[in-house]
Amino acid sequence: MKPLTYENGRRSRSLGAEPEPAQQPPPIKPDGLRFYFRMIWALTALTALVLLWYRIRGVPLLEAQLWSEGPDRFGDLWHYHALFQYLHTSAFFTSQDRFAYPAPLAVIYAWLYSFGERTHLVFNLLLASSAFLSAALFFHLLRTHRVATRNACALTLTLLLTSYPWHTLYDRGNLELFVYIGLAAGVWAYLRNRPMLAAVLWGCTGALKLYPLVVLLVLLHRKTLWAFVVGACSGAATLLASCWYVGPTVVAAMMGSVHGVAGFLGHYAGSARRSELNQDHTILGAIKEVLSLNMLHLGQNWPHLGMAYEATVLIVAPVIYLRWMRRLPLLNQLCLLLIALELLPPVSYDYTLIHSYLVVGIVTAAYLAAIQRGEVFPQAKTFFAAFAVLATSQTWIELRGMRVNGILKCAALLLICLLLLKIPLTIHLKAEGPATVK
Repeated sequence: MKPLTYENGRRSRSLGAEPEPAQQPPPIKPDGLRFYFRMIWALTALTALVLLWYRIRGVPLLEAQLWSEGPDRFGDLWHYHALFQYLHTSAFFTSQDRFAYPAPLAVIYAWLYSFGERTHLVFNLLLASSAFLSAALFFHLLRTHRVATRNACALTLTLLLTSYPWHTLYDRGNLELFVYIGLAAGVWAYLRNRPMLAAVLWGCTGALKLYPLVVLLVLLHRKTLWAFVVGACSGAATLLASCWYVGPTVVAAMMGSVHGVAGFLGHYAGSARRSELNQDHTILGAIKEVLSLNMLHLGQNWPHLGMAYEATVLIVAPVIYLRWMRRLPLLNQLCLLLIALELLPPVSYDYTLIHSYLVVGIVTAAYLAAIQRGEVFPQAKTFFAAFAVLATSQTWIELRGMRVNGILKCAALLLICLLLLKIPLTIHLKAEGPATVK
């Protein structure tokens, strides 16, 4: 080791000298996230005050309430409990209260019901674990990008404690939780440059409710084409294996799933129930909410409107994807596909908005990366304002007899789509480089 030398009375460092400790860069000041934090608390406080006023004045809360009472609570979790005595028989899909989802979701239900009286406990443990793990990863994201520990804790706890979509998911006990787990795991794998793993996760998750398979389109590129094929095959294999398990035969289970899903769409997409529309944030839900003010005399069943909407989406959505989305950076495509899961189905209730937190994480990472590069992230506050609307409840707002919670959330989702079409997202990963390949 070379000794230290002195020049002009000062000690200088030679090759063998110990390095001085590097100075830690100062924390960054993300004004957009600060705005997000304040807006969430403002909207949450406003909702709490209005509901308290309703309670004091004795005004019926109706669909404005944030919780269910009686048999409606955890209704989605226990809805098919009696039906599962017919599992592995044709009556499972042919009875009056037949199963209305694809066969893979029946496997999840059967697994949960196998715990007997502990079914609810198992579901709550899975929900709590998913929420806390998501919060921990978001906190890690903030700290990795040099957000101060105090600010990172405050924002993470805010998202965890005030989340209206997570609260609604818990209140209903809906199995959308398993869709979120699969989508989130696939997003993590994709961002870590593991497209094959992401494809398998998205394929298996998509088989649960079919519409999540749309996310596989982000892999429909030359470099990841084989991953797209693997994902599609994983979804098909999951569907076939589940049909074999549900029975009584693969063909009977497959046909039963088709009839069940078709019956579900015909029942919900072709109807206009005011209490349900207030929590339906799809484009069709917003259309039905507006039309219902002037068409209630026609009844609540509008089957032709639902069929016309589904046909329009099947025609227009591929055009939009091929004309605009495929030219965008891959992260923008991924976020748009995740938003499409909530915006384009014939019906989608507010608990599905938990998927929007995946977009929040990606946009937040891109926003913080831009700040670290000394760049300006365009329309940051507009992004986070829309996210704040999705994260809070507006079920109590009524304008001229029209509940606008679903319409406001639909507008927020459309605004996010427009921003994603204009603003490229860039995230620099540690080992794989920037994730903005076009």
